[in-house]
Amino acid sequence: MRSKTGAYLELIRYPLLAIPIAASLPGIVLAAAEVGINWRVFAAPATALCGYFAGMIKNDYFHREHDRAANPDRPLPSGRARPKTAHRLASGMYIACVLSGFAMGWRAGLLTMCLVAVSHSYNAYLKMRGVWGSVALPFGIALLSVYGSVCVSGGVSPGVWFCFATIFLYDAGVHIISAFKDMERDKALGVVTTPLQIGARRAMAVSWILTAGAFAAALTFALRVGSAAQGACVGLAFAVAVWTRLPLLREASEKNGYAALKGSMIGAALLFPSPIAGVLPFWWAAGTVAALAGLTAVLLGRSRQEV
Repeated sequence: MRSKTGAYLELIRYPLLAIPIAASLPGIVLAAAEVGINWRVFAAPATALCGYFAGMIKNDYFHREHDRAANPDRPLPSGRARPKTAHRLASGMYIACVLSGFAMGWRAGLLTMCLVAVSHSYNAYLKMRGVWGSVALPFGIALLSVYGSVCVSGGVSPGVWFCFATIFLYDAGVHIISAFKDMERDKALGVVTTPLQIGARRAMAVSWILTAGAFAAALTFALRVGSAAQGACVGLAFAVAVWTRLPLLREASEKNGYAALKGSMIGAALLFPSPIAGVLPFWWAAGTVAALAGLTAVLLGRSRQEV
């Protein structure tokens, strides 16, 4: 039983469970500041988390033959989990997300269907299409901020589009960085990733430009609302992201690529929810952001799994 449970925890990439919550939280909090707290404030991040987990399972399902050569210890190629069972579970989770979305309103339901379509398209087709994959997945992650707002209030609250831009640009940069950890294996297997498609140096430059754009959008919003706390969160996320990517600048190796990815995930847990610091009391906001970043850092540090 422990072996089965561990296999499915690996399938959902449990060390990254804070990311969909962090991405949806700004929209949720900004909307709740307008309309008040309701049950959808809690249902929205739970639904986002369920959909994120379903997407991770689908990713391993669609790419299990590739993993058989590149990552044979993962649950599906190793036989610790059955592909048919994993597919049914992920599909059931997608359906549950859509039903939950419509329970929160017809706009939320339609947006949930859009998110499921983006997730499925990325996992089934776009992931191995280079630049297309580096655009599709970040678009879906960024859309969670809009989703959170629509779930809570039925509309898009002012400032949410700054959150969308910040998350999209940052996650697009991270997606490119993440390809470096598998670059040699992908090249040997004929997998097309952005660094292999446009060249490692050019991909690195694009990643840094996107990341700079993300922090510029986040700081613009912080200055607009006059939130020093939000600016501090953005600054800390910037420091973490840059510091952990510096070794990759010196040597584009798989080891440095994975270290940069882990640092970028901790940075994301700091950056994505930073707009809540302009709405919530300081200690509430600081505690929430610290909990998301700390949880991500601890799980990434303790897990033997490659995310």
